[in-house]
Amino acid sequence: MGSENSVNNYISISDSSDTDDYPNSDPTSYFRNISLEYFVAEPFEMLTKHAEFKNLCLENGNPEAHYIEGLLQYFVHKEKHKGLFHLRQSATLNNTN
Repeated sequence: MGSENSVNNYISISDSSDTDDYPNSDPTSYFRNISLEYFVAEPFEMLTKHAEFKNLCLENGNPEAHYIEGLLQYFVHKEKHKGLFHLRQSATLNNTN
C-alpha cells in the first residue's frame, strides 16, 4: 500500500538533511498535512505500532491525527473528555485548513 510505505518512512523524512526528494521539507507542514487515511480505517495500528508518528502529527496539528486520537481515547481508553477534545480539535482544524 502506497500510504503505508510513506508512513514507515516518516522518521527518515524528518531526520534527513537531503531535501531533494521532498521539496517541502518543513517537518511542521509535513506532519500537519500528511494523510492518515490508512489509520482512519485501522486506528489500532496507530495505537500499537506508530505512536511516535501519531504524536508528531498531533504536535503539528494534523486533523486526521486528532480524529484518530479522539476515537482511541473515547472508545479504547474510555477517556470521554479527552476523546471529545481531540474530536473537537479535528473538526476545528478541518474547517481552518
